[in-house]
Amino acid sequence: MKNFIKMIIIISLILSSLSTTFAEKWYLETLLDLNYWIEEHSLELAELNNISFNSKLYNRVYDNIKNIDKILRKEIIKNYRNWKYEYYQVNGIIKNYKNFIYHTNKFFYYIKIEEKYPNYRDLDTAILRSYRNMKSSYRKVKNLSKR
Repeated sequence: MKNFIKMIIIISLILSSLSTTFAEKWYLETLLDLNYWIEEHSLELAELNNISFNSKLYNRVYDNIKNIDKILRKEIIKNYRNWKYEYYQVNGIIKNYKNFIYHTNKFFYYIKIEEKYPNYRDLDTAILRSYRNMKSSYRKVKNLSKR
């Protein structure tokens, strides 16, 4: 019984010592929101890396992709919350969107390396493969969200 009481005291001390910034974000309430489901959280885990390039053109293209990413996520989540997708569609969209982000990150990573080492020939193949995979994943997301 003493150990049980000690455990309760220790847990209460730990919980009371948590920073107020965590409480200010209302993180727990967001997780408990009935409109905020695991699928949304899973979609938010896939993020584009922050990369900057020497070329202004590459930076502009990358910034446009980041803006498109934000718009797509909002649209997917809006449609998801409005029950416009079947459950199988949601899982397919999330899986393929994560693949899209993964291959987009690889694509820009290889371009960044090519900027530093322009004579490295194997990068051309890697860039092309990443581009094809990125495009394929995007098409799958697009097709799944139309159904």
